[in-house]
Amino acid sequence: MTQNAATVNPISPARQRVRTPGKYLVLFTVAIVSVISFIAYASTKMIEQRSAVASLEFRKDHEGARTAYFPLPEFLIDLAPDRNGRTTYLKMRAIIQLSDMATAETARQLEAAEPAIRERLTFFLRELQPEDFDGSEDMVRIKRELLRRVNIVIAPAEAADVIVEEIVIQ
Repeated sequence: MTQNAATVNPISPARQRVRTPGKYLVLFTVAIVSVISFIAYASTKMIEQRSAVASLEFRKDHEGARTAYFPLPEFLIDLAPDRNGRTTYLKMRAIIQLSDMATAETARQLEAAEPAIRERLTFFLRELQPEDFDGSEDMVRIKRELLRRVNIVIAPAEAADVIVEEIVIQ
């Protein structure tokens, strides 16, 4: 009976080690996933750089000079209540006209500063009342203030003008 117990014993020196390919499969899978993620990261970085340059529009003016324009997203803002206490809404689309020949670096700078530009313009526009948009002098004053706030954010680059494409007050 002692002889049978020796053959059943799982810890015997004659037992052979079986190699499993599992650890190699895990290693190769991790390597492939890391290469794919690196490629995806690099391609998104390249797309970001291209999108900043693609967001600039170049147009020729009547004198033939090329001017760069950077469109801002649409603003939908509730204005300060008027004298009667009614709340009104402002919908506005604007474009930043750059003063010098815009480069890809200027486009990237504008793309990176876009949230700060939106924030500054939104805070300014929320302080206004519907009566502030009445005359052409008021609109010139508002455009001048918008331009000043954009130039503060994008310094040392400089914008020549803020062009209001659409403005709706409801």
